Amino acid sequence: MKSAVFLVEEFEEIEAVSVIDIMRRGNEDLDIVSLSGSRLVTGSHGIAVQADALFEDASIDSYDILILPGGGGYVHYLEHEPFIRALKKHAAQGKKIAAICAAPTVLGELGLLKGKRAVCFAGMEGLLDCAENPNEIVVEDGQFITSRSAATALFFGLKILESAAGAKASQEVADAMLAGLLRVK
Repeated sequence: MKSAVFLVEEFEEIEAVSVIDIMRRGNEDLDIVSLSGSRLVTGSHGIAVQADALFEDASIDSYDILILPGGGGYVHYLEHEPFIRALKKHAAQGKKIAAICAAPTVLGELGLLKGKRAVCFAGMEGLLDCAENPNEIVVEDGQFITSRSAATALFFGLKILESAAGAKASQEVADAMLAGLLRVK
């Protein structure tokens, strides 16, 4: 499967880089795509990440999974009309979309989570427009994978890898990272 992580200015670095790292450890084909107009995108904590491509140059239809990190810049997704059109088309085709922290609210605002179970950053649940907001750190419901926050980024990345490459591949990466040592409360 082919995936893309989309970066906007002020993205949450750990949410993006964790997924990028996990997918690449799992030998998955993943592109980093900038929506900012520059290949160098700065996150909310001043860490700049070099994208593989600008949105204008990426072949969005070639991706099986679209991944949206959250962070303070999540509103920039909604400001990028071509991206929103591509996101809606992707959803209509039944392809996977993953979003973490504040980014699931973008899916909610677009009406994509109606009738679905989904989670997001605490206090923003009313913006999800979903059927249920369970007390879980990562939720997969059909084509959507959502997660709560920077603290859940590792589990979010592993769930995306599982969706792309299977449970065995995800477990192998988790084991190599000693993820089993982590305790989630």
